[in-house]
Amino acid sequence: MAESATVPGGAPPGSAEPDAPVAACQGLVTAAEVERALGQTVRAALDLGLWDEGGGVESLLTRLPRAVTAAVREEGRLRTAIRGRVLRALPDFPDAPPGAGVYRAADRFLQSARRNVLLNGALTAVQGACAGHDSLAATLVSVGVCLARYDGAMCSWRTTFLRHDYDCRHGESVDELRSLLDRRAERGVAGAGVAVGRDRITGLLRRGFMAAAERKALRDRAGSPWRMGHGVPAPLELLTGSGCMELIDESLPLLEDLLLRDSHWVFLPDALGSRALTTLADALEPGEFAIVQKGKPALEAMVECGTYAVGYKRRVQAFASRLGESSVLGGFRATRYAPARLFVAHAERAAEAAVIALADASLQPHRGHPLLLDLAALGAQSGLGVEAFRGVIESAYARAGATGLLADAPPAHP
Repeated sequence: MAESATVPGGAPPGSAEPDAPVAACQGLVTAAEVERALGQTVRAALDLGLWDEGGGVESLLTRLPRAVTAAVREEGRLRTAIRGRVLRALPDFPDAPPGAGVYRAADRFLQSARRNVLLNGALTAVQGACAGHDSLAATLVSVGVCLARYDGAMCSWRTTFLRHDYDCRHGESVDELRSLLDRRAERGVAGAGVAVGRDRITGLLRRGFMAAAERKALRDRAGSPWRMGHGVPAPLELLTGSGCMELIDESLPLLEDLLLRDSHWVFLPDALGSRALTTLADALEPGEFAIVQKGKPALEAMVECGTYAVGYKRRVQAFASRLGESSVLGGFRATRYAPARLFVAHAERAAEAAVIALADASLQPHRGHPLLLDLAALGAQSGLGVEAFRGVIESAYARAGATGLLADAPPAHP
């Protein structure tokens, strides 16, 4: 395992995957961790005598502003220290990627990226949306994917999965009913929504299929030299198959084509998915970007989370090793008003990818996030009909003459 770049006195800055389902692999939370995070013991935290009796707005108006002000000041001091002691030393970290360091994107490069790549239709962004309905009678998952370019091209696709707990074609023997109850027991909840079983198939439909569809649309339908996506290039759902080895069979060739046979891509992970990397990126000035480390530590952590059938883990590890060596993680800040953002790109095109993402993000000065990704997200939600999903479900139940099956069902989730 390659040694990752480390912050002096700390852990590797990107040892957790930026979209952060890796938390499922972590161990127990110790009392020392809780006390360090809260500044008090668990017993003290649960002592009602230390709480504000009666609540009210007055304490919020006094305590919260003070807490936020103190936190902002601490972050300011931390930002200064990181900029002086860590960002300057990025090229000297063990196993630092080629080109590691901090760069300022000159205005002429940003203008060239907008004129020759973005507005010229040379970059396609993809985003997916998902809506679901879960009740005793039916589990429905709708997935939508949209591709968008600035030259006006926009395409979207939508599908709906109906999960089958039983086979209507066969009889209702005792053994079949017992099997049905066993399957539903694995999906059941105890008490007030505390899950006792993992509904892995519904999770596979929601996250795994959507991630695969996004990347398949980029590979097969983008039609542009550059491609942009949300999240990490090879997410946990695809590297582990969400427990489904057939999804790994479908995903690995797709990811190899998209990420290893081409280098013109950039992905934007959720900023708080990797708080260590985001902390480094937060020390950047407007118009700056940084190449921090290779993608290998994050990919290795994700592979270790998976449960694989015989022979699959070695295949995934081989792919993750190749992608980890050829990809880099970094961050940028588009404007003084915007938060820092993370990016993942091919090592050979990391600087170009960062400039393109930064040029697009600066079109939203207060958000600092690529506008084209947001347009793709709106297209996916619109094509999916997220706003109308609940109404369509209610209408369908009414036409079916169902009673008492919809009232406690969770709402649709984009």
